[in-house]
Amino acid sequence: MVRNIIMMLSVSLPLMITSAEAQDNNIFTAALDGLNGVIEDYPKPWPLNNLVKPGVLTVAMSGDNPPADFVDKSTGNLTGFVHELYLQLGTDLGLEVEFVRISFSGQLPGLKANRFDMACSGAGWTTQRLGSQDFFLTSPIAINGSLGLTRKDTGITGWDDVAGKRLVGASGEISLEHGKSLPIGSVIEVPGQPEALLALVNRQADFIVNNIGSILFMQKNAPNKDDLVVFGPLMKPYAQGLCVNPAEPDLLQAVNVLLGNYRARGYLRELYEKYDAPVEVVDLLKTFGY
Repeated sequence: MVRNIIMMLSVSLPLMITSAEAQDNNIFTAALDGLNGVIEDYPKPWPLNNLVKPGVLTVAMSGDNPPADFVDKSTGNLTGFVHELYLQLGTDLGLEVEFVRISFSGQLPGLKANRFDMACSGAGWTTQRLGSQDFFLTSPIAINGSLGLTRKDTGITGWDDVAGKRLVGASGEISLEHGKSLPIGSVIEVPGQPEALLALVNRQADFIVNNIGSILFMQKNAPNKDDLVVFGPLMKPYAQGLCVNPAEPDLLQAVNVLLGNYRARGYLRELYEKYDAPVEVVDLLKTFGY
């Protein structure tokens, strides 16, 4: 009889365990059914005590980095997917947003000098920047990388062909630094994309290096687009974040919470799609754990 009981237990125990596991899984699944990866339990409005101006989010942008931030020729106003992102952050933080147009080279020093609360349209993560005491970098809004743009008459079809050639790029951009690491002949640093494209078109330079979205935008919208060609392969992928005043860790925390929500809701992807920017750089965030 004892043997029969043991045999019965040996048969029923796995079923009991399986049943218990299934019940636990059902409870866990039910708990997750109402979740969408969005955090709703945060202060509204968020208490921010170190803003440059109370009640105002002061943001520095160049206005010459399409499609992230640029001037709409029909209205003369700033626009772009990162410009719109800042407006949404302001709304969710309960703040008015005030934009200050300044070249990228002046944005990070401006954060350190407490002139702005936030800046840039997507600064690449580097060891130096992540460890900087002059500003904070938010969690990423994209995973980007560097591509090249050249005229068809230069004979450049890949990075191996740029030896001795003339590079042009926007001062302070991480992609320009990537270009400088190549065996080029010379480099011209300009304030932004329009000047870089003009130098390429006017044959003052042989190629431009910039991030994926900027290169594709320039090639698509250039007046002589049929004479230009994009080349690669993609060089040195990197995360891009927004820049925050170093005296405002509370703002950094608030923005990171909201950016997490925007990623989970698909809002970041929608912004890129709206401005005809490559959504792949947002999709890659998942590969890096975001």
